[in-house]
Amino acid sequence: MRWGRALLALALGAAASAQAVALQKAIALTATPIYLSPDATSTKVGAVRPGMLLGIQSQAQDFLQIFSGAAGVSGWIPKYGYVRLDNPQAPEVLFGAGAEQEALAESRSNEDQAANDAAQLFLSIDEYFPASARAAEALYRGAEIVWELKLSEEPPHTDPAMRQFPRTELLRRVISKYPKTPWAARAAFHLIVTHFTCGNWFDKPDCIGKEIHQYDNYVKKYPRSPRAAQAAYDAIYRAGIAWTLYRQRTKVGNEEKAEQYQAEVAQRAAAMQAAYPNTDWTARAALEAFTVAQGEPMVLPDRTPLGGP
Repeated sequence: MRWGRALLALALGAAASAQAVALQKAIALTATPIYLSPDATSTKVGAVRPGMLLGIQSQAQDFLQIFSGAAGVSGWIPKYGYVRLDNPQAPEVLFGAGAEQEALAESRSNEDQAANDAAQLFLSIDEYFPASARAAEALYRGAEIVWELKLSEEPPHTDPAMRQFPRTELLRRVISKYPKTPWAARAAFHLIVTHFTCGNWFDKPDCIGKEIHQYDNYVKKYPRSPRAAQAAYDAIYRAGIAWTLYRQRTKVGNEEKAEQYQAEVAQRAAAMQAAYPNTDWTARAALEAFTVAQGEPMVLPDRTPLGGP
């Protein structure tokens, strides 16, 4: 306990000193321990993560004395593994570090820490270098990582009306800050699923039509989006599922609606061929239209999916 109080006092004292002088600001690129003194054998008082803002106080041999508000401590780290904010190459270096951490996360299963580090590195570009040519893409990539991580943590619900979604501020910031960019269109694609709360397809197939409407709105607003062809296909997929459900002789069966959706699948596939030729999504739409035209029912998913087929 005495050690803990002593270290806390040291940290608070250093924080006060840091506020009294102008610190050189930097962003950490790698993870490293924070030591009590400029010696790797000294007590570790905290840790630095990639993307963390650092205040550089002084240098002693191969160590830097830093203060980190995020870590809540002052101490010493090796003099490598960071980039100063006044470095003209900082945005590019940070983007590279973010891409490296993202690749690391994708190469391992459940590597959430690397993904979080990538997000922080990308988001630091938007925060500290908003005029950078990398800023729009960096904000989107950071926002997408945060969204996907949080979405994966949400428990599945039998009733889609009970779905919970992560906070949308970061994705909406991409749209508002960079509205006419492909990154805004990509961010908007992720937000489509927040409207999918009507209910279970198999009990209420009318909900499928509401989801189709959301994809149609997206394609209308972002016709040249990198995700437009995918959104158009997701709508066709749902039309095929609606046809499959309505043609069944069950309580949800409806011959008239089945015929409407069968025709709709063909019309949508033809429209995709004209709007988005030579894409995988268009080819998949053609396959679906062929299957439905043959009267072959589509394979139903185990449960109503959260976006996409």
